[in-house]
Amino acid sequence: MIKGQARGRLDAGDLQFLVAALCRPGERKETLYRMLVDEEMRDAMLDHPRVLEYLLHYRQTTMISPFLYFYILVRQALKEFNIDEREVSDYVAHLLAEFGKCGRAQRVDEHATKEYRYLVDMMKDLLAANSEQAFHLRSHLGNYALFLTGIFPAYIYHRAKYHPPAPDFGYYEMVGSSNYHQASRHAEAERFRLGEILEFLGRRFKQVRLALNYMTENFVHLDRHANTLDRVLRRVDQFIDAQQGEKNWD
Repeated sequence: MIKGQARGRLDAGDLQFLVAALCRPGERKETLYRMLVDEEMRDAMLDHPRVLEYLLHYRQTTMISPFLYFYILVRQALKEFNIDEREVSDYVAHLLAEFGKCGRAQRVDEHATKEYRYLVDMMKDLLAANSEQAFHLRSHLGNYALFLTGIFPAYIYHRAKYHPPAPDFGYYEMVGSSNYHQASRHAEAERFRLGEILEFLGRRFKQVRLALNYMTENFVHLDRHANTLDRVLRRVDQFIDAQQGEKNWD
C-alpha cells in the first residue's frame, strides 16, 4: 500500500542531487549535507526554486530515486493550486513512484497477485471483503482513480468523448473521492497515520487531479503527441472546472 512519509528516506543519489542543485560557488558541500539531516531544513531545501530548475535541466534523472523526481514536480504543481501540505505531496509522489512500476497500478499492493483493470471489479470485491481488505481496496480505488485522471487525462477524455459509455472525469472523481473518504475513517488509516491525508484527498480530489494534469502537461509532457483538438477541448473543460472550483473554494 501507499504510505507516504518518504521524505526522510532519501537515498545517497538523492542527497547528492540536492547538494549539486543548491551548492553555490565557493560553498562547502559538507555544510549542505549536514543541513539535510535536519527534517525542517531538508523540507525547506526541497522547496527551493533552484531544485526544480535543476531537475528540469538535469540530464541524468536515473541517478535519483523516482520518489524524489516526483516529489519535486508534485510539490510544485500542488502549490500552483494552493495546496501547501507537504504530507500530501509526499503521499502523491510515493503513489506515482510506485504506480510507475510495471503492473503495480493494477495491484492493491506490491505483493498481490490479482490484477484489476477496472474500478468496477474492485468495487465488486468490496462486497465480500473483510474490514482490513476493505481498507486496502478503498485506498487503492482512490489511488487508481487519481493516477489515471491525473497522469493520463488525454486517455480519459478521449475515451469518454469518443467511446461512450466509457467513464468520464466526473465518474472517476466521484469514485476516488468517496473511497478516499471512507478509507480515511477506517481503523487501519489511524494505524498507518494516513487518516488526515486520505480525508484531504477525498475532500480535494478534483483539485489534486487538476494539479497533476498541470504537472503532466508542463513538466512531464506525457501527452505531447495527443490529438491537438482533444487537447484544446479538454483545456476548455479544465478552464471551466477551475472557474467553478474557485467559486466553491471561496
